[in-house]
Amino acid sequence: MVLRVIDGDTLEVHGDGGVLPRDAVVRVRLLEIDTPERGACFADEATARTATLLPPGSHIRAERDVELTDRYDRYLLYVWNEQGTFVNESLVRSGHAEAVLYAPNDKYWPRISDAEDAAQQAGAGLWTACPEQPETSIAPSDPPDSPVPDTSARPELPDGPPAGAPDVDCSDLSGPVWVGADDPHRLDRDGDGIGCEAG
Repeated sequence: MVLRVIDGDTLEVHGDGGVLPRDAVVRVRLLEIDTPERGACFADEATARTATLLPPGSHIRAERDVELTDRYDRYLLYVWNEQGTFVNESLVRSGHAEAVLYAPNDKYWPRISDAEDAAQQAGAGLWTACPEQPETSIAPSDPPDSPVPDTSARPELPDGPPAGAPDVDCSDLSGPVWVGADDPHRLDRDGDGIGCEAG
């Protein structure tokens, strides 16, 4: 049973003894998708859409893939709601999430990546609501849009999650982390090299 929606791709669930341990309260991370981080463009809409599909008190059908949990003790699952909607795919198709593959969990990858293609072509959700984030490096002659992290004066913070880990949100971490110039999970909202700062 769904207890609460934490953000667009993470929820808290009460286990029924099937895939999830009976009577345990666990965090579930929806597989093969990534929704915007809290505070980012379209994050509120993604969270609201997930809450509509999986309202607290509703029951889910969950399916696992190769890896059941991640290093943050979240259960990595594909989820269907009481109406039989495949929630992972639905969020991507409506433009509330991007398709992201974290091998070896790839059971529905063709279906979910096709849903992203359809959402992009239709300009659904975040594909038109959010300005595209260029991933090219800034040329020396161009003024930076945001501060470049000063790696020589690195604060005493734990390292952020590595790029290969399934997507991590600030709600999964106990506090601020050092991400430096490379921020694969988009945890650094102000570009100062520190992810998950309060405020």
